[in-house]
Amino acid sequence: MTTQTLIGSASTPTPSFSFVTMVENLVAGEHLEKNPWTQDAMWHNIANQTIEALVARGVLTTVQSQIITGVTPLADLPDLIGCPDASPIWRAIYTTHCLTSGATFRAAKAEVRNIMARRAVTTKQFSFMLGVVVDRDVRRTKSRKERGSHKPSSLQTARNAFGDGGYLTDAVAGADWTPVYETPAELLKQALAGNPAATITLMIGGGYALIMDGYLTRDRESKFYEGTTPYRGTPPVILNDLTSHHHGLRTLAAAWNRWNPELPTHEYDIPDIKEDGALVITGETVDTLQPQRLTEGRLFEIANPGKAMAGFLKQQETRHARNRPDSPEDRDRANRERLALALEIAREAAVELRASTVSPPPHPFGTHDEWKRTKDAAHEVYITLEKNEPDTQAGFIDSADPDGDDDNQY
Repeated sequence: MTTQTLIGSASTPTPSFSFVTMVENLVAGEHLEKNPWTQDAMWHNIANQTIEALVARGVLTTVQSQIITGVTPLADLPDLIGCPDASPIWRAIYTTHCLTSGATFRAAKAEVRNIMARRAVTTKQFSFMLGVVVDRDVRRTKSRKERGSHKPSSLQTARNAFGDGGYLTDAVAGADWTPVYETPAELLKQALAGNPAATITLMIGGGYALIMDGYLTRDRESKFYEGTTPYRGTPPVILNDLTSHHHGLRTLAAAWNRWNPELPTHEYDIPDIKEDGALVITGETVDTLQPQRLTEGRLFEIANPGKAMAGFLKQQETRHARNRPDSPEDRDRANRERLALALEIAREAAVELRASTVSPPPHPFGTHDEWKRTKDAAHEVYITLEKNEPDTQAGFIDSADPDGDDDNQY
């Protein structure tokens, strides 16, 4: 038997398999016979097959695929793609651009559908697949759990967040965008000036840091009702809101600057910042002064202050309903406290809106319909208070003129 007979005749072309494909097929067989595939491993395998198929079709180059799959060392990235430093964040940004921008996103989803034999692949499923690709450089450190803690590692939390959309906002998935390879400080400067490409790059970089360290997690109903977050929102929604104003952009830049790929989350903190970018400091003495830690609830407040306030009031209402006093007097006292708090919040908001420097449109108080609804609600409260004015003498007992008292009668 000749070698040609073993390999195949000239009329029957031999299917070509790369070494990576053969290894992954062998691994898949092992998992099929012994240990079942986890979702993470399954999507990791699908991602590798998808990337290989895109290279075969000419959608991606070999150099691009090697950068995406981690074959290219991080130290080579500045020379290859022009990024300012060798950070895992830049590989994540480059990978996201290669797999999600423009027509590439549709081609990649088509390959995933062919591999999985499905009619459709959702953006959240694609985001989960992207997540197990972009965490290659930090899997070891971010998978470490804190001693004595029952919480999952930040790596698992991050994958859950990617499964809920990650940073694939409408401006990223399937949109035409190009990364801006500048330092976070320069990206922030350009984003504040209105550069959309710099804004997207900053959003992905800062979003990657926030997701990988567990500051931005998947949306869960329990987080809202437990008070962890003031309202419900998926990671793409929060990141989209953060890019809509200066405070959010500065928060993304601060998270990127503070992020440490070599340490797990519990060994360092991302600080909270004010609207001007200054650190929020707590403490009263030199020994106790320290930057306040950023939390997920605080991140939601920065992203959308109005929605956060509405959510806070709803949570307060739920707590009051759950712990509603039994006696009418206690209920009245609780409602008075709610009314005073809501009016104080409304007054502060009205003063800030009146002092706004925004040139309409949009008007600081919104559209005419929004302004009218707010005015009618405020007027209704005013009329209710006006019609129910307490007696000024209520609660006092009249007595005779003290100067007219005759001490002798006692």
